Amino acid sequence: MKNTSWGVLLIIVLGINTVVWLGLKNRPGISAENGPMENFQAVCLAISFLLWLTASLRSKNYSETILLSALALFSLTFLILEVDTRSFDAQLFNKLFNGKIRNAWLGALWLVVGLFFSRSAKLTWAGFRHWMKTWSGILMVVSGAFWIASGLIDKGIVGQKDFYHEELMETYATLLMALSAGLFLANQLFPNDLPPKSANLPSN
Repeated sequence: MKNTSWGVLLIIVLGINTVVWLGLKNRPGISAENGPMENFQAVCLAISFLLWLTASLRSKNYSETILLSALALFSLTFLILEVDTRSFDAQLFNKLFNGKIRNAWLGALWLVVGLFFSRSAKLTWAGFRHWMKTWSGILMVVSGAFWIASGLIDKGIVGQKDFYHEELMETYATLLMALSAGLFLANQLFPNDLPPKSANLPSN
């Protein structure tokens, strides 16, 4: 019954997302750079980052903490790459979040995560595989499918290149990323109120 309830809630959320953006389709600038659709995506990615970060700080399991930290950094990376800061009138800010400097510090963060992962690779990888089978993991996988669809539209491989439909796919992708993180954290806080397979990683 709980599984059905969560499935219905997911359909409702995605349905609302569809109705809202289809209703605004002809609004000028809706899919423009730093426009409403991209701002929505940025908010979802920021929420996803904060929720994964919170979950990692709450975790008392080393390998789980590494996995959750990687997911937080994954969301942060998408956020930084998606938001175009070049239009901001802040020279230092633009240098930090664009080009080689951005790539250097982002790469350094991933290197740190990789080093911690290497200390518990077997357990962390096992936790990752388990998580991929949970509701939280499944939502993240589906979000990846929408990212791929967005890329195919951007390249003109699927239909004609269309900024609106490209951004629409990305609204689904980022919304699902936020829902994935939210479901995991909710299961940490209220484990008895969610389906058994919602997002618990095995204790090691």
